[in-house]
Amino acid sequence: MKELAWIDYLRQIVPKSREVLIGIGDDCAQVKSRSDKLLLKSDLFIENIHFKLGKTGFKTIGLRAVARVLSDFAACGGVPKFIGISIGIPSYLKISDVKKILGAVLIQAKKYKFSLVGGDTAKSAKLFLDVWGLGVAPKFISRDGAKVGDYIFITGKLGTNRLNEPFEPRLKEAQYLAKNFRLNSMIDISDGFIVDLYRVLTLSKKGACLNKEAIPAVNGKADFYRGEDYELIFTVDKAEKKLKTLEKKFYCVGRVKSKQFGYKIEKNNKLYNLSPNGYLHF
Repeated sequence: MKELAWIDYLRQIVPKSREVLIGIGDDCAQVKSRSDKLLLKSDLFIENIHFKLGKTGFKTIGLRAVARVLSDFAACGGVPKFIGISIGIPSYLKISDVKKILGAVLIQAKKYKFSLVGGDTAKSAKLFLDVWGLGVAPKFISRDGAKVGDYIFITGKLGTNRLNEPFEPRLKEAQYLAKNFRLNSMIDISDGFIVDLYRVLTLSKKGACLNKEAIPAVNGKADFYRGEDYELIFTVDKAEKKLKTLEKKFYCVGRVKSKQFGYKIEKNNKLYNLSPNGYLHF
């Protein structure tokens, strides 16, 4: 399929919501939104770095590439409105393979109520997707707002999501939390629970004390560092009156401390220093 025919194909099969004024086929998409505070996000998904062909199906590639961006929207308390995808296509891919990826993107668009508004295609040595998105957040929750005394929570068990398989971004949970509780900071777990919490603490200029026995992990300590869980870590203000409600739904794993306290974990009534290990890109 030639480039012009591919663009025509996209224009025919991709739905266009009322908020999309000009969609696929122009130099830029034009959209409208009721909010004047918008979330912007992009994420790369690269063959042999984030997935391997043969182990990961093309539908799963499309589902995961989009879900990674949706997870970042969730981490800020936001929801997606518009998504664009640029794709580098190697010579060993068939047009049917690319259509499977696109079909998965459209599944996500319908499920999570966003519009696919464009992107780009090019020849490439390897398959890669650059997914970018625009969203809104009624209440933006950043990484840098953790306070001393905050309770540290995780939305779900570490190690539950299987690598190279689709996962559910925690958009519903994020909206529920942002609307009903006093959250001071939040992040999604992409590179590992320990290192991602460390990012919150570093930006907030705080320390933490974790309770090892309280951290929910399917495979034990290894899950603290493995990454790609896409659960949310969030810190709740010590003055939150509905703490028991949170404890019934999610996992409280520790408290935020002063920066001078450091980053520690408690086991058998003894404290041990934590190193911010996890997946690092460089």
